[in-house]
Amino acid sequence: MFPLYLRKKFHSSFILIALIVLTSWSATAVSKVFPNAFPKAWINGVNCATEAKGQVHQYDENLFIIRQSVCTNFEAPFIYLLFGKNKVLMQDSGASDFGQRQIVDNVIKQWLIDNELNTIELIVSHSHGHGDHVAGDSLFIDRPNTQIIGKDLDSVKRFFGFNHWPDGMYQLDLGGRRIDILPLPGHQDAHLALYDYETQILFTGDSLYPGRIYFKQENFEAFSQSMKKLYKYAQTKTVKHILGTHIEMTQQPGVDYPFTAKAHKNERKLELTIQHLEQLVNWLPNAKLPVKKQVFDDFILYPIN
Repeated sequence: MFPLYLRKKFHSSFILIALIVLTSWSATAVSKVFPNAFPKAWINGVNCATEAKGQVHQYDENLFIIRQSVCTNFEAPFIYLLFGKNKVLMQDSGASDFGQRQIVDNVIKQWLIDNELNTIELIVSHSHGHGDHVAGDSLFIDRPNTQIIGKDLDSVKRFFGFNHWPDGMYQLDLGGRRIDILPLPGHQDAHLALYDYETQILFTGDSLYPGRIYFKQENFEAFSQSMKKLYKYAQTKTVKHILGTHIEMTQQPGVDYPFTAKAHKNERKLELTIQHLEQLVNWLPNAKLPVKKQVFDDFILYPIN
């Protein structure tokens, strides 16, 4: 945890962030902050004439969640900013340019002011290498004090020191904040999961989220082994929330939005629980090849032939 004197400034600093955003980020919506909580609703594309291109939610003093508007790209992915004392980890960079460079720069600038620091290194990592999670990388190439991890498997293994992929784990130290990096191939070969000790949140990318979890039939065994391994790991930790990178489910159990839907009216909440991971893992032994589409209340396993 950060020192008490830094935490005391949390509520007042958010007010200042909101003022900066309202004056400088005309294309960005900011939700009020409720410590360790989520907004009542995310921007959902229902009214593109008035909806901002991006939404910033401050979960606590050191975790920011950015949602790209459905109006800018139907994937509407989430980006996570996790601050330590020396480094800030950005997981994913968006599906297109919606102003995320300016958003991230302003969040970092205000965080540095609040924490009485001059600079912090930005590490751009990815849950995996699909286009809707790496398209914004080019916006950060010329950013000072920034390191972008390549999206390919070799770059991921090299940066995190995975010599026996997909076995092993890497612990990233952001400066007083530890993040466990776990290989999670299946949805995509270089997929990763993150566990943040500070918030006790498990970040699962496109491998578990309220939506359609895609995997190729030939990759089902890798996906299955990854999810079993992740569940075994999660049982050794306190997991307050599981956060993926999309919302594709409605509030009606088992009902998703059409593919490429331009609006997500009555969207399900983002956060899942370890019980959802358990539900998925408990189903895996029943699967027979070729795997059939499997609909759960809060997510859908979606094999691709």
